[in-house]
Amino acid sequence: MPYDQGLVARISDALDHLSAQGIRQKNVFGGRGFLMGKSTFAIAWEGDLIVKSPPQDYETLLQQPGVAAFSPDGEVPMSTWVVVAADAIAEEPELTDWLRRGLDTVPPRHRTPPRGMDVAP
Repeated sequence: MPYDQGLVARISDALDHLSAQGIRQKNVFGGRGFLMGKSTFAIAWEGDLIVKSPPQDYETLLQQPGVAAFSPDGEVPMSTWVVVAADAIAEEPELTDWLRRGLDTVPPRHRTPPRGMDVAP
């Protein structure tokens, strides 16, 4: 099943509201990935969201309803990556919270400052 284009649009809108800069998209794992620099932080996959979580939060996040470890092709789970079911991101605040978690995992060297902020020399 291809990725949900409506979800891709919702993700793009949410990232705009977060003032996330330097975001690009590309196809990843049969879904539509969202990257900052070279770091993928979220993927629209079918109707679900695959998101990278901060390592210290991974085990706790797996306990939330609608969240499972991301295991491509049923193999060993990719550490810190979770699948968030469509039901768990049906509302914009929840989707935004998950995207914020993903953005928090982007290394500082790949981050672009929000609009209106200067980059320190």
